[in-house]
Formats: sequence, C-alpha cells, structure tokens
Amino acid sequence: MRSRKTAARAAAALLLKHAAWASPRNRKQWLQAMAHEVEHVPDDASALWWALGSIFVSYLERADNMSRSSTSLPPWLLCLEMVVCLGPLAWLFTGALAMTGRGVMPLSFGIPLVSAALLGPVGLVLALRTVFFKGRSVGPITTIILTLLAAWTVLECTEQVLQGAFLWSWRDYVLMALLPPLAVAHLLQINSQRRAAPAIA
Repeated sequence: MRSRKTAARAAAALLLKHAAWASPRNRKQWLQAMAHEVEHVPDDASALWWALGSIFVSYLERADNMSRSSTSLPPWLLCLEMVVCLGPLAWLFTGALAMTGRGVMPLSFGIPLVSAALLGPVGLVLALRTVFFKGRSVGPITTIILTLLAAWTVLECTEQVLQGAFLWSWRDYVLMALLPPLAVAHLLQINSQRRAAPAIA
C-alpha cells in the first residue's frame, strides 16, 4: 500500500513538472506555487487529480498565448499546419473508401472508418478556404459539423486502437486521432477571431 502511495506522489510530481514545462513563461511562478501546494494535499488520489488539473490549465494558457498571434501568422505557415495535421487523415479516407468500394474491406469495418476519416478532406478543404480567402468564414452549422466530426474521429480511432483492428502504433493514433481535431480547433479559433474583428472595429 505504501509503494502505491509513493508511486502516486511520484506520478503527480512528474505531471507537475510537465505542466511547468508546457505552460507559458508568464505562468511559471504560478505553476511553481501549484507544485508546492500539492505537497499539502493529504490524499494521494487528490494529489494526482491536482496535478492533472494543473496540466489542463497550463495547456489552456499555452493555447491562449498561441492563439493571440494565430491570425497574424503567414498564410503559407497556416496552410502547412493544416496539410500536416489533416493530410494523413484525408489520405486514410481515400484509401479506406477505395478498399471498401472494392470489397477488400468489409462494410462493417469500412463504413465507420470512412466516416471517422471524413474529417480529413472536409477539414482540409475548409481550412485552405479559410487560410487563402480571408473574407470567407466558417458558419455556425459548419462549426457544429466540424466539432461533431472531430469528436467522432477521436472516438472511432480510439476504438480501432483498443480493438487492434487497424491503427496499431502510437504514431498512427497521433496522426489520425489527435492532430486533426487540434487543427480543427485552431481553424475554428482563427475563424472566431476573424468574425469578432469587424465587430470590435
């Protein structure tokens, strides 16, 4: 029982170190205070949750800092980001659709995979349109559709990993399940900033 407590405390300490590394510079002192506070949390499970909460907050702060300058990034850099994040999923969509259409992949497996990979081509088209046509914005219905597609992509790819059916390495999971929703979140954030700019002006 003692080793389990020690392991939980060690894990919390490692998580807090990661939170300090991931947080922006202006939040370093705040994270150091959080690390000192966890020592006064009596329960090991609570200490672990405290550390996970610190990571979550540091990610939010980092994303907020990055998003403030996202609309000023050059179009080629935004385009590169979207192609890198959404391109592999678009390629998976094409391959899965072709294999399902030819009967190589059974429908019970192909249809969920194709639907999960649909975020790739749809997100890529909308991203390139948003990057290169600054007057065009993503509407509220499209925003909801993209959000639902991103959630479905994560769920379906996670199920594929757990079943060992298609995606089998952590690299596949990062490319297919994590990067595309992050790109979509960045795209929607850029879109909301652009839509808010005329209202502020």
